[in-house]
Amino acid sequence: MSLAHQQEERLQRIIDQTYDKLFGVLFALCKDHDLCADLVQQAYIRVWENLDSIRDDEKIIALLKVYGRNLFLDELRKKARQEEALSQYTPETTAPSPEEKLMEQELQRRLQTTINRLPAQQQQIFRLHKEHAYSYKQISTRLNITTGTIETQMNRALKFLRKELGR
Repeated sequence: MSLAHQQEERLQRIIDQTYDKLFGVLFALCKDHDLCADLVQQAYIRVWENLDSIRDDEKIIALLKVYGRNLFLDELRKKARQEEALSQYTPETTAPSPEEKLMEQELQRRLQTTINRLPAQQQQIFRLHKEHAYSYKQISTRLNITTGTIETQMNRALKFLRKELGR
């Protein structure tokens, strides 16, 4: 039996003997099933990477708990850094001013007026795609036209709207 095969069997024995206990310990820390499963997997990867230097399989659960706890703490630090980074770029939300509301309403009115000026088929395709979130494939099936035609009509509609709305 090769050394690699022996190590695989050893790791499998370790997993069989410790999985439930390790999962329970880590779940008590994080209270998230998916995160816990990831942490357990990462802990076993660390054991695999260090298997040559681990001599006593009887004390492996203590090592796994340390690995798992450290991985959990790493995850908490990572999450805190992400939240900090996001908070720097998240604008403070404020209610729009009456002037901003009026400008938004005017823009929406102009947009609807301009959409109403599109040729009938372009208008129908545009509304299905933008207002009802249909895919080109769904529009193709519904209107019995090719997706190429839909793409062309959408491009023409968008070009017209940009020109008319000054963008």
